[in-house]
Amino acid sequence: MKTRKIISVVTFALVGAGLTAAPAQAADPVAWSYAAATGGTYVKVQDTLVNSDLTAQSGVTGGANSSTSKNSTAAANVAGLLSVGAIETSTSANVNKTAKTTTLSSFARTAKVDLLGGLIRVDAVTTNISTVGRADGTGSHTANTQFAGIKIVGINLPLNIPKNYGVEIPGVASISLNMSIHGKVDRTVGTIGWALGVTLLQPRGGYPAGVTILVNPVNQYLSEVDPSSGAGLSGTAYGTRVEANVSDQIQVISDPTARVGTPYGSSNGKTLTNSTAGVNIPGLLTTGVVSSTTTSTKDAFGNAEITNTNRTAGINLLGGLIKANAIKVTATGKLQDGVWTNSMKMELVNLVIAGKTIPINVSPNTVINVAGLGEVAINLQRVHPGGAYFNRIDGVRITLSTAQAGLPVGAVIELGVASTAISPQVQAP
Repeated sequence: MKTRKIISVVTFALVGAGLTAAPAQAADPVAWSYAAATGGTYVKVQDTLVNSDLTAQSGVTGGANSSTSKNSTAAANVAGLLSVGAIETSTSANVNKTAKTTTLSSFARTAKVDLLGGLIRVDAVTTNISTVGRADGTGSHTANTQFAGIKIVGINLPLNIPKNYGVEIPGVASISLNMSIHGKVDRTVGTIGWALGVTLLQPRGGYPAGVTILVNPVNQYLSEVDPSSGAGLSGTAYGTRVEANVSDQIQVISDPTARVGTPYGSSNGKTLTNSTAGVNIPGLLTTGVVSSTTTSTKDAFGNAEITNTNRTAGINLLGGLIKANAIKVTATGKLQDGVWTNSMKMELVNLVIAGKTIPINVSPNTVINVAGLGEVAINLQRVHPGGAYFNRIDGVRITLSTAQAGLPVGAVIELGVASTAISPQVQAP
């Protein structure tokens, strides 16, 4: 089985987003901070020619409390490599404060998978992976993938595909199925897995050898922390989000695109990135490339720093009523010797609202009321300077006063968001 190239690519989430903290006393129960991400597809082409990060990504970060996240998308496509139908994912963390355990759970289901121009096809594939961290510092995992209607040209597959199963289309691609890898390095317990992985063995369709395609990729890690020292970190950045209450029974939500979250115990100075080739919500919103980053550090003495960014290109909202070549937002927060400082910045390239060009240096918290649309807030900045230090910038935030593109009055559309939060003292779970 030839999976080494695939494994080396996927470990970015485990190695690049590791948490660090001061050691706890050996006799104390282990407390865990956590971070996990689940997606429908992931594509990596060597030399960064193409990099389609987790589609329909859901993710959680934290430590003391449980959390959950869900996401979905109608389809995903990378020309010549991958075409899939509906994707749904969920990621959760369950913190049992009595048993001193933390359990991460990931679910992903991807329909109508078509890889390499039909060489690999699956009607639907469902993946469930869990990782448990215990009070004694040990960890374990479970993983299972179910395939419906899987076909690989020239390959006879077993009815029930075993764990970590590998096959090869000679001269074309190495393929791994029902994969999961689990272990503990220093003070971090990690699990990575995927339902279906493909690595090209030679150039194909204009793509070089070494291209990696993953379906239902999962990354989970738990890191030992001393909850009595250091700051707790959080924050996020994403490109677009839509929320609307259509009725008491129906809620329409387009979840954050290209979302990245700040790890609770910091990224140890590394920059974590999530990006997607574009957003297409028919009749409502299209964008070009959306890319988000988070970089953070902390020490055991309460000092910490976070920088989160999002850049969204090629925005076209409501049939051209709002357009921009690009919007970039940056939020920073720093706690040094008990003193918190922060900054927020927005950069615009050709933002036009209802035919009116918005200046590059638009003032913070500028609000425009557009007839037939609603309230448009630009460079919206919010700060909470006490307790948990928090700041957030929204490049553009629209609240509809009239029904538009199937959305009711009161619907909210966000474009370009970044936030940071630092809790000066981490409370024990």
